[in-house]
Amino acid sequence: MRKSTMLSLLFVAVSAVVPGCTCVARDAETYKNDTRSLLETRNKAIKDCYDVALTTDPKLSGEVVVNFTVEKKTGKIMNTQVDAARTKAPESLSKCIVEAVDGLILDPVDQRDGQATFSYKFRANEPKPAEETAG
Repeated sequence: MRKSTMLSLLFVAVSAVVPGCTCVARDAETYKNDTRSLLETRNKAIKDCYDVALTTDPKLSGEVVVNFTVEKKTGKIMNTQVDAARTKAPESLSKCIVEAVDGLILDPVDQRDGQATFSYKFRANEPKPAEETAG
């Protein structure tokens, strides 16, 4: 029987938008919110990544931090990489998350590149001790 798990996704800091275009573009807060919404479309895939990792270590908890660029004019998430210094999770989980988000497309597109960092935190439920019953 598989132990229940709790997936806690925490999205952290997105946005250091590269300035320089006089075209109409999202402001930093809108860019952050729109990118977060796009990444949330992959929550099931990311939960699946974590569930697979739990088969190896049922108590696995940790954090995966990814950095990427939202390419101007196409909206494509590119150059997705794990921030190794800030990631505290197995490589297989990190790689699965990168594959889940890389290539997503932000629509409508923006006239500026966006630089983003997102953090995914995972915590397994600790099993509760069995309760004794009088019989």
